Amino acid sequence: MTWDAYNRRKETLRGMLAVADLQRDITLTDLIDSTENGRLAFPTDTDLLFELQMTWFQRLSGQMDRLISEGEEDPELVAVTAWVNTASELPGVRALLDAHRDEPALRKAFAKELGYLAASAGVPTFHPDLAARGQLIQDSARESLAEHGPVQIEDVARPGLMARLRSVIAA
Repeated sequence: MTWDAYNRRKETLRGMLAVADLQRDITLTDLIDSTENGRLAFPTDTDLLFELQMTWFQRLSGQMDRLISEGEEDPELVAVTAWVNTASELPGVRALLDAHRDEPALRKAFAKELGYLAASAGVPTFHPDLAARGQLIQDSARESLAEHGPVQIEDVARPGLMARLRSVIAA
């Protein structure tokens, strides 16, 4: 794929994400067909599903990294909070992925997400029930989102990079 094609595809995806956020009941086919260059960028529904899953997972892992870097110490809370915040940021993506939970092409990607959630919550990577534990975390996140909306971990004021460098140099 050329850079031009890649950039066109990403631009088309951004438009699709905006539409999906506004019309949470839209189908993949309708989303592709109603977006300019939709079929050019995503010839099949499965192509779009893979891209949506990748977008979701990248945002989820970014949320996870951010929460960990902010010093949250409860790994299960980090996993739940990251999932809830990602679902709040990408409601259209989450709705489309949930509508295609049983899609055979995405079975492996969904299983990896559950494993990632469980491992991030402190479950050993080779635990025999890794996916089941990830499912419990995801279910907890879904319940939390339904009851309370996005979870906010208390923001602790921390010095910026320059202030930390100055303190290291001064020491």
